[in-house]
Amino acid sequence: MRDAFAEITSGSADRVLGELDVQLVGSWMFNDRQLPDGGTAAERCTGRDDLPAGERDVARRIAAARLRLLRVVGAMPGRWIDLCDVAVGGEVVRAISHDVSRHVRQYALLVGRLMDGPPAPTLWGPVGFLTRQSGGELRELLQTYIDARGFDDAAGGLAAAMHAALREITVMLAPALRTLNASPKAA
Repeated sequence: MRDAFAEITSGSADRVLGELDVQLVGSWMFNDRQLPDGGTAAERCTGRDDLPAGERDVARRIAAARLRLLRVVGAMPGRWIDLCDVAVGGEVVRAISHDVSRHVRQYALLVGRLMDGPPAPTLWGPVGFLTRQSGGELRELLQTYIDARGFDDAAGGLAAAMHAALREITVMLAPALRTLNASPKAA
């Protein structure tokens, strides 16, 4: 955890991280950062022998909750939100959402994680609301990955670029860290 925190906050020793920054960095460290021996911390938790079956199921669902680019199709404030994964297309998913559903408008773009139910899918962890500016920055970052790694710019390539750029997306969304990489580049 210490190494992951140092990696993502490199060059920001004088910055004060707020609650959203810590949530974003924590979810990246747990769900996205590959450990030296392979897998993520969340994936490794699913294999713990000391977990009861119910907790193992929750751990499995958390580990599978990948960062996605989501378009809001509809919402009932305080109840649910209908989302479509822009990178892979597909069907609209209705997710339980008590908070995010109160602050979105139709066709807005979000960066977040959908976690399978029961009882229904939910948004898990922090959610980034894209503005015109941050959406443009994300588009530039993803295009850089698509070009540098030879990904197709269709849905599969966009999904691969999202996965490859998880660290940079996290830095871009974290208010205290985003000024460090005003113009993020692919690694």
